[in-house]
Amino acid sequence: MDSFYRAFEDRYRGSRELIKSRLAQYAPFFQPLATLYPGAKTFDLGCGRGEWLELMSEAGFDSTGADLDADMLEACRERNLPAIQADAIEHLASLESNSCALISAFHVVEHISFEQLQSVVSEASRVLRPGGLLIFETPNPENIGVATNDFYHDPTHQKPIPSLLLSFVVEHGGFDTVKTVRLQESPALRSPDHAVRLLDVIRGVSPDYAVIAQKAADPDIKERFAQAFATDYGLSLGQLADRYEARTDSARLLMEKIEARIQRMDERLQLVEVEERQVAEGRLQIVEERHRHAEVEQRQVAEGRLQLVEERHRHVEVEQRQEAEARLQLAEERHLHAEELRQRAESQLRDAEARAQHAEAQAQQANALLHAVQHSTSWRVSAPVRIVGAPLRRLTSAISERRLLSGTKRRIKTVLSAGAITLTKRPALKRVALRLVKLSPTLDRRLRTIVTSSAGNAVSSSQSQRELSQSAREVLEELRATVRASESR
Repeated sequence: MDSFYRAFEDRYRGSRELIKSRLAQYAPFFQPLATLYPGAKTFDLGCGRGEWLELMSEAGFDSTGADLDADMLEACRERNLPAIQADAIEHLASLESNSCALISAFHVVEHISFEQLQSVVSEASRVLRPGGLLIFETPNPENIGVATNDFYHDPTHQKPIPSLLLSFVVEHGGFDTVKTVRLQESPALRSPDHAVRLLDVIRGVSPDYAVIAQKAADPDIKERFAQAFATDYGLSLGQLADRYEARTDSARLLMEKIEARIQRMDERLQLVEVEERQVAEGRLQIVEERHRHAEVEQRQVAEGRLQLVEERHRHVEVEQRQEAEARLQLAEERHLHAEELRQRAESQLRDAEARAQHAEAQAQQANALLHAVQHSTSWRVSAPVRIVGAPLRRLTSAISERRLLSGTKRRIKTVLSAGAITLTKRPALKRVALRLVKLSPTLDRRLRTIVTSSAGNAVSSSQSQRELSQSAREVLEELRATVRASESR
């Protein structure tokens, strides 16, 4: 159980630093005592891990503590604190009278019986020096959360002790001045401006309290502690309840004011609704009248537009009918004209067919005549003349119209040269050609013009004559001679 309780204390009581900072709140009480009795002895019942012993040593006291839990005392030995393993109540009874300036018991009285509590009070009154202090700290059952839940976390607790009972026990034990000090409440709740909630009433009361009792002493000694004993500490259930009620009353008043405002607003709203309904009804009546007026105007406008549309429609129908009749008349006239053209075309077609038949008969006659001519002796004899005749006719036409160009002239020379060569190679053809020239005055004139032009060009261009062969030049000279002979006659 020793190791269990130390582990339990470490987890739920708090660290050494936290507990030591909480115990420092007793400074207004023990500092004047350290000045009054410098180096005086103090005794701590159930010293535990030694946080109070360490604080007393730092304040200049000769402190001693006692505890039955060896594992808890190990923490004291680790820091060389003066603590013994013993029954603290029995050790207190063994101390000399008027030997100590301060006797303390932090979270001890809830572990012992009421008879043991009374014994501790009696022995402390004996052992303390005049003006010495007795400090009992214990969980505060005035805190509803502590009384109903937190107190029973420690399995060694017997029952919670109300502050009125503990302070009465101390007073009854002979102590002259007794002060209840409430401890470890939330700093935020200390502010009177903090809004107290219901949960604050349940758990916000100071979770611990201490009864600090002073042994009778001369007035000058007690004067040193007057300020500490006159100060109020912590928060009681009544204080938080009053603040909560005040806040509730304020909230109630506020709600009443809000409800009154809401009621006034409802009344105003009803008046406004009546006014708005009247205004709306008047506006609705005006709108309905305007609507009826607008309907009449729209009906009149619609009827006027409809009448105008009907008149336009009748006018359009008349125009369309007239236009359709005109188009129909024009179409009939075009049909008659087309019929006349068709009849004329049929007549022309019949004429064309008759001419075609006549032309076909003439063509058959011409083909028969041509066949007879082509197989006659005169046709074969006049072949050279035909060969030369057609080009000569085109040439003569071109010369008379002055359409000959230099390139054309060169081609004429080439043709004449080719014809001369042909006549040279075929003497019989040559004689026939000359005879035909003499027999035909027209051909004679054309050849004379051609030969004269060719001769002029030949004289001006020696290069062209050099290009002709000897036989071609001879034929050309004969043609020239023939032309000159014709001119002389």
